[in-house]
Amino acid sequence: MPQAMALAAAVAILLLPCSAMADEPLPKKVLLIGIDGCRPDALKQARVPHLDALIREGAFSDRAQTDDITDSGPCWSSMLTGVWRGKHGVRDNRFEGANFRRYPHFFRLLKQARPQAFTASVVHWAPINTRIVAGADVVVTSYQDSRVADEAARLLRERDPDAVFVHFDEVDAAGHLHGFHPAVAPYRQAIERTDAHVGRLLEAVRGRKSYQREDWLILVSTDHGGSDRGHGRNIPEHRTIFLIVSGPAAVRGRLEPAPNVVDVAATALAHLGVVIVRKWELDGKPVGLKGERSRP
Repeated sequence: MPQAMALAAAVAILLLPCSAMADEPLPKKVLLIGIDGCRPDALKQARVPHLDALIREGAFSDRAQTDDITDSGPCWSSMLTGVWRGKHGVRDNRFEGANFRRYPHFFRLLKQARPQAFTASVVHWAPINTRIVAGADVVVTSYQDSRVADEAARLLRERDPDAVFVHFDEVDAAGHLHGFHPAVAPYRQAIERTDAHVGRLLEAVRGRKSYQREDWLILVSTDHGGSDRGHGRNIPEHRTIFLIVSGPAAVRGRLEPAPNVVDVAATALAHLGVVIVRKWELDGKPVGLKGERSRP
């Protein structure tokens, strides 16, 4: 009997580290994918198996709202800072009057809370990196979406990032060239090509050796919609966007009430464990996360 008790005690001691590791929270990571100029109704009409899978596995809105000046400068600024243009100051693509020192990209807020956090921005539209992004560990600009996907997938496979922003631009380019509308075949086809790029990024994330020991949140959204061959007006076709919040930490189903573009940064920060403090004056709120109220 004493020998049996000793053996049981030894086994219990050996299992203690495993139990402790099982109880430890998984490292939280965010992949934010921006698809420039992608109307929600066109997204629903296109063949997008990878984005559809993210929607099924998470929370989704096709009635989210972007800034009232529906150009890339103001809208990407609102998404990435979590505040409306009245605070960040960007009214057009010239970025005159930008106030990113006071209202910075969410990477900087993450770094304030976790100085060792590894951040990366891989984009097609250069002003995101040259004007909005500050303090990222890796900043890459490539002028083809396929190359953006190459660089981002390589980073996701080979490095250990905590937050990654990836921007694709060719849907917006197709809208300007052919028209922003779900009935326009070249516009839908651009969305479908972008979905293939998204699939490559998801494959890179899920192929990481440490993936099973990580908690990835995948956010996908757009800066604005469009009509005819342009955007910039305060009308539903331009202001209505989509938001996908997907991963183990996400709730499933529709996001109600409809979220706003400024909610994206707040959601990323909340998942990354950053306490949102009042002095940041964020306009956005975390949405689509388990244990979080979508909006107050």
